[in-house]
Amino acid sequence: MGNTVSTFHKTLQDIRKNDPSLSELNFKNFSLGDNRMQSLAEALRANNTLQRLILTNTACTAIGVRSLSDTLVNSLFTCNIHTLVIDNNPIGPDGAQYLSMALATGTSLVTLKANGCALGDDGVVAICKGLSSNKTLLTLELGSNSCGDRAAAAVGRALKVNETLEGLSLWKNGILAGGAKSIFCDGLSTNASLQWLGLGGNAIGAEGAGFVAQGLSTNEGLQWLALGGNGLGDQGAVKIAAVLKDDGCQLQSIGLGGNGITDQGVRYVCAALWTNTFIESLGLGGNSVSNEGCEHLAEMMKHNKYIRKLIVSSNIIEDDGVKALADGLTYNETVTTLLLAGNPFTDSGGQYLTHMICDKNKTLLVLDIHNSNMTESIERGVVEKLRADSKLALLGSHYGRRDHRIIRVGDDEEVGSTGAYVSPAKQASSQAPATYRGSETF
Repeated sequence: MGNTVSTFHKTLQDIRKNDPSLSELNFKNFSLGDNRMQSLAEALRANNTLQRLILTNTACTAIGVRSLSDTLVNSLFTCNIHTLVIDNNPIGPDGAQYLSMALATGTSLVTLKANGCALGDDGVVAICKGLSSNKTLLTLELGSNSCGDRAAAAVGRALKVNETLEGLSLWKNGILAGGAKSIFCDGLSTNASLQWLGLGGNAIGAEGAGFVAQGLSTNEGLQWLALGGNGLGDQGAVKIAAVLKDDGCQLQSIGLGGNGITDQGVRYVCAALWTNTFIESLGLGGNSVSNEGCEHLAEMMKHNKYIRKLIVSSNIIEDDGVKALADGLTYNETVTTLLLAGNPFTDSGGQYLTHMICDKNKTLLVLDIHNSNMTESIERGVVEKLRADSKLALLGSHYGRRDHRIIRVGDDEEVGSTGAYVSPAKQASSQAPATYRGSETF
Protein backbone atom coordinates (compact mmCIF):
# COMPACT_ATOMS: atom_id res chain seq x y z
CA MET A 1 0.00 0.00 0.00
CA GLY A 2 2.97 2.26 -0.34
CA ASN A 3 3.52 2.62 3.42
CA THR A 4 3.98 -0.38 5.73
CA VAL A 5 1.19 -1.78 7.87
CA SER A 6 3.28 -1.78 11.04
CA THR A 7 1.54 1.41 12.15
CA PHE A 8 -2.06 0.37 11.60
CA HIS A 9 -3.52 3.32 13.52
CA LYS A 10 -1.49 5.75 11.42
CA THR A 11 -2.96 4.09 8.34
CA LEU A 12 -6.47 4.63 9.69
CA GLN A 13 -5.68 8.31 10.24
CA ASP A 14 -4.48 8.60 6.65
CA ILE A 15 -7.72 7.03 5.42
CA ARG A 16 -9.82 9.49 7.41
CA LYS A 17 -7.89 12.42 5.90
CA ASN A 18 -9.37 11.43 2.53
CA ASP A 19 -6.09 12.23 0.82
CA PRO A 20 -6.41 11.81 -2.98
CA SER A 21 -2.86 10.40 -3.12
CA LEU A 22 -3.99 7.37 -1.10
CA SER A 23 -5.66 5.32 -3.81
CA GLU A 24 -4.51 1.82 -2.81
CA LEU A 25 -4.08 -0.11 0.43
CA ASN A 26 -2.28 -3.45 0.41
CA PHE A 27 -2.55 -5.48 3.61
CA LYS A 28 -1.50 -8.77 1.97
CA ASN A 29 -0.24 -11.33 4.53
CA PHE A 30 -0.82 -8.93 7.45
CA SER A 31 -2.99 -10.54 10.11
CA LEU A 32 -5.70 -7.94 10.45
CA GLY A 33 -8.31 -10.20 12.00
CA ASP A 34 -11.92 -9.19 12.40
CA ASN A 35 -11.36 -6.46 14.99
CA ARG A 36 -8.95 -4.52 12.81
CA MET A 37 -11.18 -5.20 9.80
CA GLN A 38 -14.05 -3.53 11.62
CA SER A 39 -11.86 -0.53 12.44
CA LEU A 40 -10.72 -0.35 8.83
CA ALA A 41 -14.29 -0.50 7.56
CA GLU A 42 -15.31 2.27 9.93
CA ALA A 43 -12.48 4.52 8.72
CA LEU A 44 -13.42 3.86 5.11
CA ARG A 45 -16.94 5.18 5.70
CA ALA A 46 -15.56 8.71 5.50
CA ASN A 47 -13.30 8.09 2.52
CA ASN A 48 -13.99 8.39 -1.18
CA THR A 49 -10.43 8.40 -2.57
CA LEU A 50 -9.43 4.77 -2.02
CA GLN A 51 -9.85 2.70 -5.18
CA ARG A 52 -8.02 -0.61 -4.57
CA LEU A 53 -8.15 -2.62 -1.34
CA ILE A 54 -5.97 -5.75 -1.09
CA LEU A 55 -6.85 -8.04 1.82
CA THR A 56 -5.23 -11.30 0.72
CA ASN A 57 -4.51 -13.68 3.62
CA THR A 58 -5.41 -11.25 6.41
CA ALA A 59 -7.27 -13.67 8.75
CA CYS A 60 -10.60 -12.09 7.86
CA THR A 61 -13.77 -14.09 8.52
CA ALA A 62 -17.44 -13.48 7.74
CA ILE A 63 -17.58 -10.97 10.61
CA GLY A 64 -14.97 -8.75 8.99
CA VAL A 65 -16.59 -9.07 5.57
CA ARG A 66 -19.91 -8.00 7.04
CA SER A 67 -18.38 -4.71 8.22
CA LEU A 68 -16.61 -4.16 4.93
CA SER A 69 -19.65 -4.93 2.80
CA ASP A 70 -21.76 -2.56 4.84
CA THR A 71 -19.19 0.17 4.19
CA LEU A 72 -19.26 -0.49 0.45
CA VAL A 73 -22.95 0.41 0.29
CA ASN A 74 -23.45 2.73 3.28
CA SER A 75 -20.52 5.18 3.31
CA LEU A 76 -20.90 8.80 4.36
CA PHE A 77 -19.32 9.67 1.01
CA THR A 78 -19.79 7.79 -2.24
CA CYS A 79 -17.53 4.75 -1.99
CA ASN A 80 -15.08 4.56 -4.89
CA ILE A 81 -13.39 1.22 -4.13
CA HIS A 82 -13.49 -0.47 -7.51
CA THR A 83 -11.14 -3.40 -6.75
CA LEU A 84 -11.50 -5.68 -3.75
CA VAL A 85 -9.12 -8.62 -3.34
CA ILE A 86 -9.99 -10.89 -0.42
CA ASP A 87 -8.21 -14.08 -1.52
CA ASN A 88 -7.25 -16.79 0.98
CA ASN A 89 -9.45 -15.74 3.86
CA PRO A 90 -11.83 -18.16 5.66
CA ILE A 91 -14.95 -16.12 5.02
CA GLY A 92 -17.08 -19.16 4.11
CA PRO A 93 -20.68 -19.15 2.88
CA ASP A 94 -21.72 -16.56 5.49
CA GLY A 95 -19.13 -14.10 4.25
CA ALA A 96 -20.31 -14.73 0.71
CA GLN A 97 -23.80 -13.66 1.72
CA TYR A 98 -22.44 -10.25 2.71
CA LEU A 99 -20.46 -9.94 -0.51
CA SER A 100 -23.64 -10.80 -2.39
CA MET A 101 -25.45 -7.90 -0.73
CA ALA A 102 -22.60 -5.56 -1.69
CA LEU A 103 -22.86 -6.71 -5.30
CA ALA A 104 -26.63 -6.40 -5.37
CA THR A 105 -26.83 -2.86 -3.98
CA GLY A 106 -23.36 -1.34 -4.41
CA THR A 107 -22.31 0.55 -7.52
CA SER A 108 -18.53 0.86 -7.21
CA LEU A 109 -17.00 -2.63 -7.50
CA VAL A 110 -15.50 -3.49 -10.86
CA THR A 111 -13.22 -6.33 -9.73
CA LEU A 112 -13.85 -8.86 -6.97
CA LYS A 113 -11.34 -11.61 -6.21
CA ALA A 114 -12.37 -14.20 -3.64
CA ASN A 115 -10.14 -17.16 -4.47
CA GLY A 116 -9.50 -19.74 -1.75
CA CYS A 117 -12.16 -18.45 0.63
CA ALA A 118 -13.91 -21.75 1.48
CA LEU A 119 -17.14 -20.55 -0.13
CA GLY A 120 -18.43 -23.98 -1.17
CA ASP A 121 -21.57 -24.33 -3.24
CA ASP A 122 -23.67 -22.22 -0.87
CA GLY A 123 -21.24 -19.31 -1.01
CA VAL A 124 -20.95 -19.27 -4.79
CA VAL A 125 -24.73 -19.54 -5.13
CA ALA A 126 -25.06 -16.50 -2.86
CA ILE A 127 -22.56 -14.44 -4.85
CA CYS A 128 -24.28 -15.37 -8.09
CA LYS A 129 -27.55 -14.09 -6.65
CA GLY A 130 -25.96 -10.68 -6.15
CA LEU A 131 -24.32 -10.90 -9.56
CA SER A 132 -27.68 -11.36 -11.24
CA SER A 133 -28.69 -7.79 -10.43
CA ASN A 134 -25.24 -6.19 -10.51
CA LYS A 135 -24.50 -3.68 -13.29
CA THR A 136 -20.87 -2.74 -12.63
CA LEU A 137 -18.70 -5.81 -11.96
CA LEU A 138 -16.36 -6.70 -14.82
CA THR A 139 -14.09 -9.34 -13.24
CA LEU A 140 -15.02 -12.07 -10.75
CA GLU A 141 -12.59 -14.71 -9.45
CA LEU A 142 -13.86 -17.63 -7.40
CA GLY A 143 -11.04 -20.13 -7.81
CA SER A 144 -10.22 -22.91 -5.33
CA ASN A 145 -13.44 -22.69 -3.34
CA SER A 146 -14.49 -26.36 -3.23
CA CYS A 147 -17.63 -25.74 -5.26
CA GLY A 148 -19.25 -28.10 -7.72
CA ASP A 149 -22.14 -28.48 -10.11
CA ARG A 150 -24.70 -26.75 -7.90
CA ALA A 151 -22.54 -23.66 -7.90
CA ALA A 152 -22.02 -24.00 -11.65
CA ALA A 153 -25.79 -24.08 -12.12
CA ALA A 154 -26.03 -20.77 -10.25
CA VAL A 155 -23.27 -19.35 -12.46
CA GLY A 156 -25.24 -20.40 -15.53
CA ARG A 157 -28.38 -18.70 -14.25
CA ALA A 158 -26.47 -15.51 -13.47
CA LEU A 159 -24.85 -15.42 -16.90
CA LYS A 160 -28.25 -15.62 -18.55
CA VAL A 161 -29.27 -12.27 -17.04
CA ASN A 162 -25.99 -10.44 -16.35
CA GLU A 163 -24.91 -8.23 -19.25
CA THR A 164 -21.82 -6.65 -17.69
CA LEU A 165 -19.36 -9.29 -16.47
CA GLU A 166 -16.37 -9.70 -18.81
CA GLY A 167 -14.10 -12.11 -16.93
CA LEU A 168 -14.80 -15.12 -14.69
CA SER A 169 -12.43 -17.57 -13.00
CA LEU A 170 -13.67 -20.84 -11.51
CA TRP A 171 -10.21 -22.38 -11.46
CA LYS A 172 -9.52 -25.49 -9.38
CA ASN A 173 -12.94 -26.37 -8.07
CA GLY A 174 -14.96 -29.58 -8.38
CA ILE A 175 -17.08 -28.84 -11.43
CA LEU A 176 -18.08 -31.89 -13.46
CA ALA A 177 -19.78 -32.40 -16.83
CA GLY A 178 -23.16 -31.33 -15.46
CA GLY A 179 -21.66 -28.05 -14.30
CA ALA A 180 -20.14 -27.49 -17.73
CA LYS A 181 -23.59 -27.97 -19.23
CA SER A 182 -25.04 -25.33 -16.91
CA ILE A 183 -22.34 -22.79 -17.67
CA PHE A 184 -22.08 -23.28 -21.41
CA CYS A 185 -25.49 -24.48 -22.55
CA ASP A 186 -27.66 -22.52 -20.11
CA GLY A 187 -25.52 -19.43 -19.50
CA LEU A 188 -23.08 -18.79 -22.32
CA SER A 189 -25.36 -19.92 -25.11
CA THR A 190 -27.03 -16.51 -24.92
CA ASN A 191 -24.56 -14.39 -22.91
CA ALA A 192 -22.64 -11.88 -25.04
CA SER A 193 -20.65 -9.94 -22.41
CA LEU A 194 -18.28 -12.55 -20.96
CA GLN A 195 -14.93 -12.36 -22.78
CA TRP A 196 -12.72 -14.72 -20.75
CA LEU A 197 -13.43 -17.80 -18.66
CA GLY A 198 -10.95 -19.77 -16.56
CA LEU A 199 -12.25 -23.27 -15.89
CA GLY A 200 -8.93 -25.06 -15.45
CA GLY A 201 -8.38 -27.61 -12.72
CA ASN A 202 -11.89 -29.01 -12.65
CA ALA A 203 -13.09 -32.41 -13.92
CA ILE A 204 -15.56 -31.87 -16.75
CA GLY A 205 -14.09 -34.72 -18.83
CA ALA A 206 -14.91 -35.60 -22.42
CA GLU A 207 -18.63 -35.38 -21.73
CA GLY A 208 -18.23 -31.85 -20.44
CA ALA A 209 -16.19 -30.94 -23.51
CA GLY A 210 -19.24 -31.77 -25.59
CA PHE A 211 -21.29 -29.26 -23.61
CA VAL A 212 -18.50 -26.68 -23.99
CA ALA A 213 -18.63 -27.11 -27.76
CA GLN A 214 -22.42 -26.90 -27.78
CA GLY A 215 -22.43 -23.62 -25.86
CA LEU A 216 -19.63 -22.10 -27.89
CA SER A 217 -21.47 -22.78 -31.13
CA THR A 218 -24.05 -20.11 -30.26
CA ASN A 219 -21.97 -17.80 -28.06
CA GLU A 220 -20.85 -14.51 -29.61
CA GLY A 221 -18.73 -12.97 -26.86
CA LEU A 222 -16.21 -15.40 -25.35
CA GLN A 223 -12.70 -14.85 -26.66
CA TRP A 224 -10.43 -16.61 -24.15
CA LEU A 225 -11.08 -20.03 -22.59
CA ALA A 226 -8.87 -22.07 -20.25
CA LEU A 227 -9.79 -25.76 -19.91
CA GLY A 228 -6.48 -27.11 -18.62
CA GLY A 229 -6.45 -30.06 -16.23
CA ASN A 230 -10.01 -31.21 -16.88
CA GLY A 231 -9.40 -34.78 -18.02
CA LEU A 232 -10.67 -34.11 -21.54
CA GLY A 233 -8.50 -36.73 -23.23
CA ASP A 234 -8.54 -37.30 -26.96
CA GLN A 235 -12.32 -37.68 -27.03
CA GLY A 236 -12.75 -34.27 -25.46
CA ALA A 237 -10.22 -32.74 -27.85
CA VAL A 238 -12.20 -34.12 -30.79
CA LYS A 239 -15.36 -32.46 -29.49
CA ILE A 240 -13.61 -29.12 -29.01
CA ALA A 241 -12.08 -29.43 -32.48
CA ALA A 242 -15.53 -29.82 -34.01
CA VAL A 243 -16.58 -26.33 -32.88
CA LEU A 244 -13.26 -24.75 -33.91
CA LYS A 245 -13.58 -26.00 -37.48
CA ASP A 246 -14.79 -23.47 -40.07
CA ASP A 247 -14.99 -20.70 -37.43
CA GLY A 248 -17.75 -22.49 -35.55
CA CYS A 249 -17.07 -20.15 -32.60
CA GLN A 250 -15.29 -16.85 -32.03
CA LEU A 251 -12.67 -17.96 -29.51
CA GLN A 252 -9.30 -16.31 -29.96
CA SER A 253 -7.41 -18.30 -27.33
CA ILE A 254 -7.94 -21.81 -25.97
CA GLY A 255 -5.94 -23.61 -23.29
CA LEU A 256 -6.06 -27.42 -23.38
CA GLY A 257 -2.99 -28.16 -21.27
CA GLY A 258 -2.74 -31.09 -18.87
CA ASN A 259 -5.63 -33.03 -20.36
CA GLY A 260 -3.98 -36.30 -21.38
CA ILE A 261 -4.27 -35.39 -25.06
CA THR A 262 -2.14 -37.52 -27.39
CA ASP A 263 -1.14 -37.16 -31.03
CA GLN A 264 -4.55 -38.47 -32.02
CA GLY A 265 -6.37 -35.60 -30.34
CA VAL A 266 -3.85 -33.10 -31.68
CA ARG A 267 -4.55 -34.36 -35.18
CA TYR A 268 -8.22 -33.34 -34.94
CA VAL A 269 -7.47 -29.98 -33.34
CA CYS A 270 -4.92 -29.15 -36.03
CA ALA A 271 -7.22 -30.20 -38.84
CA ALA A 272 -9.90 -27.90 -37.43
CA LEU A 273 -7.48 -24.98 -37.36
CA TRP A 274 -6.82 -25.30 -41.09
CA THR A 275 -10.11 -23.44 -41.59
CA ASN A 276 -10.18 -21.33 -38.44
CA THR A 277 -9.50 -17.59 -38.69
CA PHE A 278 -10.13 -16.62 -35.04
CA ILE A 279 -7.76 -18.69 -32.87
CA GLU A 280 -4.56 -16.81 -32.09
CA SER A 281 -3.29 -18.89 -29.16
CA LEU A 282 -3.32 -22.68 -28.73
CA GLY A 283 -2.21 -24.19 -25.43
CA LEU A 284 -1.26 -27.88 -25.42
CA GLY A 285 1.32 -27.94 -22.63
CA GLY A 286 1.56 -30.86 -20.23
CA ASN A 287 -0.06 -33.43 -22.49
CA SER A 288 1.35 -36.47 -24.33
CA VAL A 289 2.21 -34.83 -27.63
CA SER A 290 5.11 -36.55 -29.40
CA ASN A 291 6.83 -36.27 -32.78
CA GLU A 292 3.72 -37.29 -34.69
CA GLY A 293 1.69 -34.56 -33.04
CA CYS A 294 4.33 -32.02 -34.06
CA GLU A 295 3.94 -33.11 -37.67
CA HIS A 296 0.22 -32.28 -37.42
CA LEU A 297 1.06 -28.91 -35.86
CA ALA A 298 3.60 -28.17 -38.60
CA GLU A 299 1.08 -28.99 -41.31
CA MET A 300 -1.45 -26.74 -39.59
CA MET A 301 1.06 -23.88 -39.56
CA LYS A 302 1.40 -24.19 -43.32
CA HIS A 303 -2.33 -23.58 -43.81
CA ASN A 304 -3.32 -21.36 -40.89
CA LYS A 305 -2.37 -17.69 -41.22
CA TYR A 306 -3.88 -16.42 -37.97
CA ILE A 307 -2.34 -18.35 -35.06
CA ARG A 308 0.26 -16.36 -33.15
CA LYS A 309 1.07 -18.39 -30.02
CA LEU A 310 1.76 -22.11 -29.75
CA ILE A 311 2.37 -23.77 -26.37
CA VAL A 312 3.67 -27.35 -26.36
CA SER A 313 5.75 -27.25 -23.18
CA SER A 314 6.15 -30.37 -21.01
CA ASN A 315 5.24 -32.98 -23.59
CA ILE A 316 7.35 -35.85 -25.01
CA ILE A 317 8.70 -34.10 -28.09
CA GLU A 318 12.04 -35.38 -29.35
CA ASP A 319 14.36 -34.16 -32.12
CA ASP A 320 12.16 -35.18 -35.06
CA GLY A 321 9.23 -33.34 -33.52
CA VAL A 322 11.22 -30.16 -33.00
CA LYS A 323 12.49 -30.39 -36.58
CA ALA A 324 8.91 -30.70 -37.82
CA LEU A 325 7.91 -27.58 -35.89
CA ALA A 326 10.94 -25.74 -37.23
CA ASP A 327 9.94 -26.66 -40.78
CA GLY A 328 6.41 -25.42 -40.08
CA LEU A 329 7.79 -22.07 -38.96
CA THR A 330 9.45 -21.58 -42.34
CA TYR A 331 6.00 -21.56 -44.00
CA ASN A 332 4.29 -19.46 -41.34
CA GLU A 333 4.53 -15.68 -41.01
CA THR A 334 2.16 -15.15 -38.06
CA VAL A 335 3.46 -17.29 -35.15
CA THR A 336 5.33 -14.99 -32.77
CA THR A 337 5.53 -17.26 -29.69
CA LEU A 338 6.68 -20.88 -29.41
CA LEU A 339 7.02 -22.47 -25.96
CA LEU A 340 8.92 -25.77 -26.02
CA ALA A 341 10.24 -26.03 -22.46
CA GLY A 342 10.38 -29.37 -20.72
CA ASN A 343 10.65 -31.60 -23.80
CA PRO A 344 13.34 -34.29 -24.29
CA PHE A 345 14.83 -33.03 -27.56
CA THR A 346 18.61 -33.03 -27.78
CA ASP A 347 21.40 -31.13 -29.53
CA SER A 348 20.29 -32.14 -33.01
CA GLY A 349 16.78 -30.77 -32.59
CA GLY A 350 17.95 -27.58 -30.89
CA GLN A 351 20.50 -26.81 -33.57
CA TYR A 352 18.09 -27.47 -36.42
CA LEU A 353 15.45 -25.23 -34.82
CA THR A 354 18.04 -22.49 -34.37
CA HIS A 355 19.14 -22.72 -37.99
CA MET A 356 15.58 -22.45 -39.30
CA ILE A 357 14.68 -19.54 -37.01
CA CYS A 358 17.80 -17.58 -37.92
CA ASP A 359 17.83 -18.27 -41.64
CA LYS A 360 14.22 -18.76 -42.69
CA ASN A 361 11.90 -17.14 -40.12
CA LYS A 362 11.52 -13.42 -39.47
CA THR A 363 8.43 -13.31 -37.28
CA LEU A 364 9.15 -15.41 -34.14
CA LEU A 365 9.66 -13.10 -31.16
CA VAL A 366 9.39 -15.42 -28.14
CA LEU A 367 10.97 -18.87 -27.72
CA ASP A 368 11.32 -21.05 -24.61
CA ILE A 369 13.73 -24.02 -24.66
CA HIS A 370 14.22 -24.52 -20.90
CA ASN A 371 14.76 -28.04 -19.55
CA SER A 372 15.48 -29.87 -22.78
CA ASN A 373 18.10 -32.61 -23.14
CA MET A 374 20.59 -30.43 -24.97
CA THR A 375 24.14 -30.49 -23.64
CA GLU A 376 25.33 -27.33 -21.94
CA SER A 377 27.87 -26.43 -24.60
CA ILE A 378 25.38 -26.81 -27.45
CA GLU A 379 22.62 -24.90 -25.66
CA ARG A 380 25.03 -22.06 -24.92
CA GLY A 381 25.91 -21.98 -28.60
CA VAL A 382 22.23 -22.00 -29.53
CA VAL A 383 21.57 -19.04 -27.24
CA GLU A 384 24.46 -17.07 -28.73
CA LYS A 385 23.40 -17.85 -32.30
CA LEU A 386 19.80 -16.81 -31.61
CA ARG A 387 20.98 -13.63 -29.92
CA ALA A 388 23.12 -12.70 -32.87
CA ASP A 389 21.09 -13.78 -35.88
CA SER A 390 17.39 -14.12 -35.03
CA LYS A 391 14.57 -11.62 -34.58
CA LEU A 392 13.77 -12.94 -31.09
CA ALA A 393 12.96 -10.45 -28.34
CA LEU A 394 12.58 -13.02 -25.51
CA LEU A 395 14.43 -16.32 -25.12
CA GLY A 396 13.91 -18.77 -22.27
CA SER A 397 17.06 -20.78 -21.50
CA HIS A 398 19.16 -21.55 -18.43
CA TYR A 399 22.04 -19.95 -20.30
CA GLY A 400 20.30 -16.74 -21.29
CA ARG A 401 19.38 -13.64 -19.32
CA ARG A 402 17.21 -14.06 -16.25
CA ASP A 403 14.65 -11.62 -17.65
CA HIS A 404 14.77 -13.57 -20.97
CA ARG A 405 15.37 -10.45 -23.03
CA ILE A 406 17.60 -10.53 -26.07
CA ILE A 407 20.03 -7.63 -25.75
CA ARG A 408 22.05 -6.91 -28.86
CA VAL A 409 24.85 -4.46 -29.49
CA GLY A 410 23.38 -0.97 -29.57
CA ASP A 411 20.14 -1.94 -27.89
CA ASP A 412 18.76 0.16 -25.06
CA GLU A 413 18.92 -1.81 -21.79
CA GLU A 414 15.53 -0.46 -20.79
CA VAL A 415 12.63 -2.79 -21.41
CA GLY A 416 10.81 -1.58 -24.46
CA SER A 417 7.96 -2.71 -26.63
CA THR A 418 8.67 -5.54 -29.01
CA GLY A 419 6.07 -4.18 -31.36
CA ALA A 420 4.17 -7.46 -31.10
CA TYR A 421 0.47 -7.49 -31.90
CA VAL A 422 -1.80 -7.51 -28.84
CA SER A 423 -5.11 -9.22 -29.50
CA PRO A 424 -8.46 -8.13 -28.06
CA ALA A 425 -8.53 -11.41 -26.14
CA LYS A 426 -5.23 -10.57 -24.48
CA GLN A 427 -6.45 -7.10 -23.60
CA ALA A 428 -9.71 -8.42 -22.21
CA SER A 429 -7.97 -10.91 -19.92
CA SER A 430 -5.12 -8.69 -18.80
CA GLN A 431 -6.51 -8.17 -15.30
CA ALA A 432 -6.75 -11.87 -14.41
CA PRO A 433 -3.75 -13.47 -12.72
CA ALA A 434 -1.68 -15.76 -14.91
CA THR A 435 -2.30 -18.73 -12.65
CA TYR A 436 -6.02 -18.49 -13.22
CA ARG A 437 -5.91 -17.59 -16.90
CA GLY A 438 -3.65 -20.54 -17.62
CA SER A 439 -0.92 -18.45 -19.19
CA GLU A 440 2.46 -20.15 -19.36
CA THR A 441 5.53 -18.23 -18.29
CA PHE A 442 9.21 -19.11 -18.46
